[in-house]
Amino acid sequence: MEILSKEYAKLNRQQKKAVQKASNTVVLAGPGSGKTATLVVKAAYLLTDVIAPPRGLACITYNNEAVAEFRKRLERLNIKSSGRVFLGTVHSFCLNCIIRPFAPLLKSRFADWQIASQNVTTQLLVKAANQVGPDAHPYDLQETITKLRSRIACGEDYSGFADQDLDILKMYRKLLQDEGLLDFEGIVEEALELVRGHQWVREMLTARFPWVLVDEYQDLGGPLHRIVESLVGGGIRVFAVGDPDQSIYEFAGAEPAYLTSLSERPEFRTIRLKFNYRSGQRLIDASQAALAPSEPRGYEPDPKNEDQGEVLFFKSDSIDDQPNIIVSQVLPELQARSFPLDEIAIFYKRKGPFLDGLVDALTEARVPFILEKNDKYPRTRITGWLQRAMRAGLELAEGTPTEVDLAELEFIYSSIRAEAGISENDLPLELRARLFETIMTFREPEQSLRQGIDLLDDRLNLPALFGAAKVDLFGDRETWKVLRRETEDGKSLAAYTVGDFNIEGRKQGKLVVTTHHSSKGRQFVAVVIPELVQEVFPAVPWVEKNLKQERRLFYVAFTRAKRLVALVYGAKYQKRNNTVKQSGASQFVEEVYKRLADKS
Repeated sequence: MEILSKEYAKLNRQQKKAVQKASNTVVLAGPGSGKTATLVVKAAYLLTDVIAPPRGLACITYNNEAVAEFRKRLERLNIKSSGRVFLGTVHSFCLNCIIRPFAPLLKSRFADWQIASQNVTTQLLVKAANQVGPDAHPYDLQETITKLRSRIACGEDYSGFADQDLDILKMYRKLLQDEGLLDFEGIVEEALELVRGHQWVREMLTARFPWVLVDEYQDLGGPLHRIVESLVGGGIRVFAVGDPDQSIYEFAGAEPAYLTSLSERPEFRTIRLKFNYRSGQRLIDASQAALAPSEPRGYEPDPKNEDQGEVLFFKSDSIDDQPNIIVSQVLPELQARSFPLDEIAIFYKRKGPFLDGLVDALTEARVPFILEKNDKYPRTRITGWLQRAMRAGLELAEGTPTEVDLAELEFIYSSIRAEAGISENDLPLELRARLFETIMTFREPEQSLRQGIDLLDDRLNLPALFGAAKVDLFGDRETWKVLRRETEDGKSLAAYTVGDFNIEGRKQGKLVVTTHHSSKGRQFVAVVIPELVQEVFPAVPWVEKNLKQERRLFYVAFTRAKRLVALVYGAKYQKRNNTVKQSGASQFVEEVYKRLADKS
C-alpha cells in the first residue's frame, strides 16, 4: 500500500481524477502524457481497494511489448499476474477469456480446431482470390479483406466494397473451416458473436471481471469496440485509454471514431490529460502544426521542462540523395550534441529503394545500427526471449550483473507451458532451477547458435510444448521451426554464434532503423524523418481520408522525440514505372516551418 500511495502521489491532478473515477471512463491521453503510469496505478488501486477477491480485472493492450512493460510496472507495486488478473493482447483476451471457456459449449467445431499461422492464412487468402478469378486480386488484398470483415462483424455499411471482395471472403472462410482453422481476425469475430449473442456469457465474464481496462483503444478495431459495448451492457465497468490522433492501424480495421464514440456515450465520463512530459513546447507546437493546422490540441509541456526542443530541416534534391545526407549531415549534427546512437531513430515508410540506400550508406560509413524489420528470421516473442536468455548467460559468466529481467524470462517460459495446456499457478521450483541452469550454460560467445537451440530443446522440452499448444498466437512454433531449419549446415544462420545472436538483439550503442508504425509507444532523444516529398509522405494527399491518416502517422513519428526532430525533405521521387516526378516538398515540412516561424 505504501508503494502504491507513493506512485499515486506522483500523478498530476487529472491523472488522479482518472484513478479515482468509479464510473466508466475514457481517458484521452496525448503523446508523453503519462497514460501508462495512470493505467498501472488504476489497476493496482482497483485490485487493492475496490475489487474483492476472487474477482479481478482484465487489462487489454495492443502488443506484447506493452504487456511486458505493464507487467513489470505492476510487479513493482507488488501485484503479480494471477487468476485474478488477465494481462494480454486483445487476441489473447478473446481467445483465453471468451472462446476457450465458452465456444466448445456452443459450437461443435470448437471441439477440434487450431489457430492458423500468418503464413497459412496468407496462402489460403491468395488461394481464395485465385478461385474467385484471375482478376479478383485487389492491390491491397489483405487490407481490403480485413476492413471488409470488420465492417460486417460490426454491422456497419460495407456497400463500398466490390462483389468480388465478398466472394473472396466467403471462399476464404470456407477454406479455413475445411481445415479446422481460425485466423487472428476470426478470434475477435468469434468472441464478439459469443458475447453479443449470449447473455449468460456476459454474466460469467462480469462475475470474473467487474472491471476491464483497455490501453491504446483507438488501435484495437471495430469488433473489440462492439465487445466493449456488450460488456458495458452486461454490467462490466470499462476504463479506456487512448488518443484518436494516434490511430495509425487503419489497414487492420482500426478507426479513431470508435474511441470518440465511446467517450460520447452517456454512461462514460471523459478526462483529458493535457501535459506532455516527453517534449518541450517547440516540439509540441511543431507536431500539432502537421496534425491539424487549424485545430491546436492545447497540450502543454511539463512545467519543469525548460528544454523547448529543436527541429532541424535538411534539404535534398530527391529521395535518392537522402541516405547520404543522413550520414554526412544529419548524424554529425546529432552526434555533435552528444546524443547516444541508441537514442536516435530513423523512421521509414516501407521497404524499397530508400531503405536499401539507407542501409548501404550506414554500412559504408560504419555506423552501428539495428534494422528492426530484418527478415533473416522472425522477430517474435520467442526470438526476443532467446536473445535475452543468451545475453543474461554471457553477462553472468563474465561476473557482471545482468540487466536482463530474469523474472520476464521465467514468465514467458511459464506462459509457453500454459499455452501447451499445463495448468500451474507458478513455475515449479525444479523447472525454475532448470531454466536458470540452462541460461548459465551460455558462457561462451563463440558457442554455435545451433548448439544453444539444441540445448534449450533438450533441457526445456520446447518442441514438445510448441507441438502440444493448439494455438500459436505469438508465432513461437513457426519461429522455432525457422531457427532450427536456418541453423542447419549450409543455411543462412549456420555460422551464427550465441554472441552473434545476442549482439543482433541488443540495441545498446546502435542507431535504430524502423518503420513509422513500429515507432508507436516508444521514445528517443532524437528522431529522423526522411522521405518528406509530396505524394510520398503524405501519399495521395488529394484524398482527404488518406491525408488525415498520413497526418496521424507523421504526428506519431514526430512525437517520439524528447529533444530533437530532423526532417529530411526533397522535391522529387521515382515512381513505380521508374519515371521521376517533381512533386515538391512535403506539405508537412511547410506546415511545421510556418508554425515555428510564427512562434518565433
